[in-house]
Amino acid sequence: LAEFGGVQRRFTVRGEAQLEGPPDLATLTLTLHASGDSSERTRSQLAEGSTAVSELLRRFEAAIERSSTSGVHVAPVFNRRTPAKITGYQGTFSTQIVVADLESLSPLVLALTELHNSQIDGPWWSLRPNNPLFRDVRLAAIADARRRADDYAAAFGTTVANLVEVSDLDSGFAGVREMRAFAMARGADDAAFDFQPATQTVSGQVTVRFSLTRVSL
Repeated sequence: LAEFGGVQRRFTVRGEAQLEGPPDLATLTLTLHASGDSSERTRSQLAEGSTAVSELLRRFEAAIERSSTSGVHVAPVFNRRTPAKITGYQGTFSTQIVVADLESLSPLVLALTELHNSQIDGPWWSLRPNNPLFRDVRLAAIADARRRADDYAAAFGTTVANLVEVSDLDSGFAGVREMRAFAMARGADDAAFDFQPATQTVSGQVTVRFSLTRVSL
């Protein structure tokens, strides 16, 4: 490390970057609703519905990244005037579906809406963890830190000598997951959802410490 008057001179800068790109995935939540005069009948409806969901998802297997059951709920419905009296049962069966082929998203949603007593929520757009945007934003943040370091060093009549430390543990890098509204258009013989994938913004910050050296005259 260079020394000035016997004292080592170091300085710390923060680099920042922000990049945008299209999403990789779309996440949907499908919820089936059921009701009956007994818990057994309500559970039976949900079981039949879950079988129908499985069969439908097999049709779209090539377009789906993964799917999983996210919850089953069956509960009694109590009489408002007589709280101790049960008047029936209600239940839900929820499935989370992650779609990788975004071209198949509209046909899949249409098929899901045809299921009896179905509710669709989403889509939520996201990036895969290994999307190149995350690497690119790290490198861009490092480049920004180096530019700032050169500017500060020049302002004090010095130059950047050695890299001392790089850290992104405190600032980190993050991708933004967004949801965008969609419209449904119906023609005489067909219907389609006009999905517009939301642009994903990935931002990053990095803290870099350099040592300085005097400018050679």
